[in-house]
Amino acid sequence: MTFTELGINEHSVNELKKLEIVKPTPVQQKAIPLILKGQNIMAQARTGSGKTLAFVLPIIERLKYKRNEALILVPTRELANQIYEVIRDLGTRVKAFPIYGGVSINNQINKLENGINIIIGTPGRIIDLYKRRKLRLNEIRFVVVDEADRMFDMGFTPDVKYILNQIHSEYQFMLFSATFDNRIRELVKKYSKNSFEFLNLSRDNLTVGNTKQFYYLIDRYGDKLKTFLKILRREKPDHLLVFVNTKRTASWLSKRLKSLDNFMYNVDLISGDLSQYQREKILKAFKAHKINLLIATDVAARGLDINNISHVFNYDIPKFPENYVHRIGRTSRMNKRGVAITLCLKDEYEYLCHIEGLIDKEIKEKTIFSQQNTQYHNPFY
Repeated sequence: MTFTELGINEHSVNELKKLEIVKPTPVQQKAIPLILKGQNIMAQARTGSGKTLAFVLPIIERLKYKRNEALILVPTRELANQIYEVIRDLGTRVKAFPIYGGVSINNQINKLENGINIIIGTPGRIIDLYKRRKLRLNEIRFVVVDEADRMFDMGFTPDVKYILNQIHSEYQFMLFSATFDNRIRELVKKYSKNSFEFLNLSRDNLTVGNTKQFYYLIDRYGDKLKTFLKILRREKPDHLLVFVNTKRTASWLSKRLKSLDNFMYNVDLISGDLSQYQREKILKAFKAHKINLLIATDVAARGLDINNISHVFNYDIPKFPENYVHRIGRTSRMNKRGVAITLCLKDEYEYLCHIEGLIDKEIKEKTIFSQQNTQYHNPFY
């Protein structure tokens, strides 16, 4: 199956080839034909499965290049920027723009007044601009709610419903989520007028199956940093993302690593305490490999889309299994192989068992003395 066979135009196909994207992922194969036909969809697909292109490509195919034609609602600024960059990389004449809080609203107003075809925004700022009468919703033809479960977890349910209630035009409704509950199903039923296709791609083998997963069992918390440093020397990762459970641990670990003599990595952290400008500056440096070890919490890392991360480390094991899948989805993106390594304290072993139950796969144990540690330093073979 090719993008051409799915109905995508030659220009977009050529631009995808420049990005080294030649084969549609499962979610793209299933969603694109339905969206091109005008079908409302509710799709269950995890981050890293290629879902952004699954809705962006067919929307671009069907655009009439009118003002405020498509609205994409997202939970975070980072995801808004990610989708905007995907559209921009396709090299079309589409005018798109990310709209979110924490930055100048005047620039966003100017962009809207000059005309935008695709608006990508977080609910709060979308509502703000609507109430100021700077954003008109009366000609919307496409509505996408992306990462709906995270949107709801972050408390945006009333805002999403408010926005959808202000749209009185006939529009095609698309919702993407890693998990579903009754709130999300009811929302889809209401705003699709109970006419939609359900696509279940919850077993995201692209994200989990292509990732080599290991854990190290550690006796005491005090041994964790020492073990982490030994693993780095063995694995020699090129570009790594390190997850911790709290902002406090992120700050401590960043300072500790930066204080080490002759440490092999440039270290920084991304935190919810940073300004949007600081976050974007750090992410830009990480994408450019000027920073090659980035520390993040689950909240700070939502919506990150960074290619060629060789390793994801769970410095802290996540307490919720779903977060593990979301974390390791930062590597092995779009059919590339990666490595996920978890540091597990003995009294946290039950969390590891819960994770294995969710992904239906055994995570292999390694020890710091195992010669196997040297086998996977280059995951992109």
